[in-house]
Amino acid sequence: MNPRPRIASSALLLALTVAACGKGDDGAAAAVAAEKAAHETAITDLKQPVALISGYSPYARYPESPGKYFPARHPDLEKSTLLAANEMRYAANKARQKLEAVSSKATEALQAALSAVTQACADADEPGKLTKCTDSVKALDGALEKTGAAATALGVAGKYPRIAPESVTDEARTAMATFLKARGPGGNEKSFADKRSDPKLTPADITTACQTAQDDAAAAAQTYEKADEPIRLVAATRKMAMDSQCRRIGEITNLARDLDECKKKTKAKSTECKVICGKVKVWVDDGFPAAAFEPIAKDFADICKP
Repeated sequence: MNPRPRIASSALLLALTVAACGKGDDGAAAAVAAEKAAHETAITDLKQPVALISGYSPYARYPESPGKYFPARHPDLEKSTLLAANEMRYAANKARQKLEAVSSKATEALQAALSAVTQACADADEPGKLTKCTDSVKALDGALEKTGAAATALGVAGKYPRIAPESVTDEARTAMATFLKARGPGGNEKSFADKRSDPKLTPADITTACQTAQDDAAAAAQTYEKADEPIRLVAATRKMAMDSQCRRIGEITNLARDLDECKKKTKAKSTECKVICGKVKVWVDDGFPAAAFEPIAKDFADICKP
């Protein structure tokens, strides 16, 4: 029996096996290369959208600890947070569309997270919706972290941007500039906000500070009177909010003066003073607009006895 055919057959089988393995290795390498390329493209495409989301995110929420004298109603915040949330929605939607165009499994989690931001931040016009918007942005940051770790494991040199102040680019700051100027606050508004909690100041000091702050808000409203509607509304409601605060301060100042008149024995039991005491009680129950007015509570207790 001639062993040569068997030897030739074995050699051929070995050659085919090696060739098949080579093709398998090439396919795996190509898949890894494609995944790395998808990550690199995504990193570039996400830089500006993430910069905008990072920039607007702090303005798409209400203050967590606004302070005792923070106004109960703040219509300017309603408009500015709405605009900021919508801007994040636009940025997330554009980023999602770019990632979907690549159609890579490498960025599926990011696509889902961006879609969630697009939905949660749409028309977020009240605190509950804003909370959902903020939560979706936090989830997006988690997706960026996880996807970034996967990219690093593959050997991708670039880094995915994160939702953080350091991600805000100069281009994003330029895009946000008009919003920030319309939103404020200006220097006088900041000063007034600080003075509200200062017990050493008098009602007259607070009145003056409020009127000066009013000038900042009025100037912004005038500047953006003909701007695009969202910006115009932010500036206009900022002025309305300051006007309302100053009006309330004027009301409580006048009421304090009327209450002081009720210290006179001849007026203390009058119908007029009973009406005044009733009005003052509302402020005592609901809170005063600044620390300078807190002494009114003691006058109320002394004068408006049952």
